[in-house]
Amino acid sequence: MNVSLPAHHLMAQRGFTLIELVMVMIIAGILANTALPRFFGISDYKTRVFFDDTLSAIRYAQTLAVATGCKVQVAINANGYTLQRPAAQNQCRSAAPTFNIAIPHPSTQQNSYSNTEAGVALTPNISFSFDALGRASSTVLLNVGGSHSITVVKETGFVYGS
Repeated sequence: MNVSLPAHHLMAQRGFTLIELVMVMIIAGILANTALPRFFGISDYKTRVFFDDTLSAIRYAQTLAVATGCKVQVAINANGYTLQRPAAQNQCRSAAPTFNIAIPHPSTQQNSYSNTEAGVALTPNISFSFDALGRASSTVLLNVGGSHSITVVKETGFVYGS
């Protein structure tokens, strides 16, 4: 028994026409332009960039303390951070040095390695330092913008974000 299909089934197209594909692309583009910005606001990106920058700065402070053998302080306030070192070389290893010299940014060589971001809170207000062995003066838990956190472990100086 041989079953054959009618002729119009053999000639049927398998796939989409060019017009259908173009229309789907246009509709997808319109949806992407109108719907996606509602899911991801600019403040989310600002918070993430500031989090990454703060994490990098704290890691740089630890690296600089180990490389120079001199303590480096990270001062955190509600709007941002600043990296500083002692002015006098003899204070590098003292128990309570006076941090009064701003550390220049490593890539731009600006006068001060500091940053602030309007609308992104950095809490709590705290100052801590790294010694020549890379250890932190205290365990620190920072909150960046309410959605990210940075932890500094006192004993090892390990810095990580989540």
